[in-house]
Amino acid sequence: MSCKHIVLRIVILLAAMPAVLLSSCTRQEDREDNVLPVGNAVRLTYDSVAYDHTSQFVTVTSDQDWTITLSYDGIDSDWASVSPASGSGTMNNIILTYEANDSAYVRTLTLTVAFSGSEPMTTVMRQGGNPNLPGGGTGGSTGGEDPLWPGLKSDPYQTGWLELPSVEEESGRAFVFHMTEVGGRTKRNYSMLYDAAGRIALWVAYPLCNEYMGSGRTDAWSFDPKIPDEYEPVLFRGWPEGGFDRGHQIPSGSRNSNTAMNRQTFYFTNMTAQNSRLNQEVWATLENKVRGYASVCDTLYVVTGPIFDYDDPSRWQYTEDNNGNSVAVPDGYFKVLLRYTVSSSTYYSAAFVYENRDYGRSEPSESDMRTVADVEEMTGIKFFNNLPQDVASSVKQQYEPGRWGL
Repeated sequence: MSCKHIVLRIVILLAAMPAVLLSSCTRQEDREDNVLPVGNAVRLTYDSVAYDHTSQFVTVTSDQDWTITLSYDGIDSDWASVSPASGSGTMNNIILTYEANDSAYVRTLTLTVAFSGSEPMTTVMRQGGNPNLPGGGTGGSTGGEDPLWPGLKSDPYQTGWLELPSVEEESGRAFVFHMTEVGGRTKRNYSMLYDAAGRIALWVAYPLCNEYMGSGRTDAWSFDPKIPDEYEPVLFRGWPEGGFDRGHQIPSGSRNSNTAMNRQTFYFTNMTAQNSRLNQEVWATLENKVRGYASVCDTLYVVTGPIFDYDDPSRWQYTEDNNGNSVAVPDGYFKVLLRYTVSSSTYYSAAFVYENRDYGRSEPSESDMRTVADVEEMTGIKFFNNLPQDVASSVKQQYEPGRWGL
């Protein structure tokens, strides 16, 4: 199966290193133990951070005396500090502290390191705008309404959300996210790229850890408030055509620590026409395994989506919803995973691909596994867009069934 999903072109400058710990799952801070280059160097643990991220480590590599100064390109004048601000030789436990960004817009912080016997060096950190404020979250496009699809509006892309694929603008498609309350704090629930003509999300992305999971199910089938009703499948009942379930892309069982977040998983935009046996058997088992994977790391980043055999939507298969509207039927599905562990600063990835059919089994097998790079080639989607560029290629090529219990 192959498809080049044309994705929403929101023009954004994204730094290579995201604030991976800004997922709602952990507030720990740590540095990666990567090998530093020989000679003078200055390195942030995270080049790009979310609005509520407030500290990280800086590493200076040198055999000389050095001094760090900070300069701001933002709204506040005194929102960051570094300690120690001077030293001698290599030091990897310098602490950079900064305030949460209480504005809607991205701001930048430049660190300049002056060396006693060499030219100075600089590095830049970008901190995302608050997504809870109008227009918040990004320093590029802030989203907006599609002139050809009345009422269809994109949210601004979010700096520092590691689970997000790349997002590019295209008429008829919208990037939207849903926020929720977790432990008394407002955090992200999930994001999606929605195709209005096909009445289907081309991917749904979310962080996963224990604080999102609990028990219970609302079955609160309803329209998504961020997408006009006329562009959504109407699915208060099951699909009129037999053999399909209302298949969740983000599972109900991965968002049930409270009623409000679970209700959001029952938005019609999260549903696809999924083969009933696939949904209830091997796919359901995979979803359970994914929740288990999340329990052995700090954060698991998940992206799920449909696969179509053809690039051209006119060649896709369609079925009807409860009101007789045409809705795209996937030829298959992907699920890509990125596991991050703070203590070892390690990333591990895996991907699974299934045709939209009955497999006659309930257990995922090694034959179902692919690399993330394989699924990128299959779909045309660039996954984990904020993954550090110095590790992205190797991480996406990983194929280790044993690490994932297969």
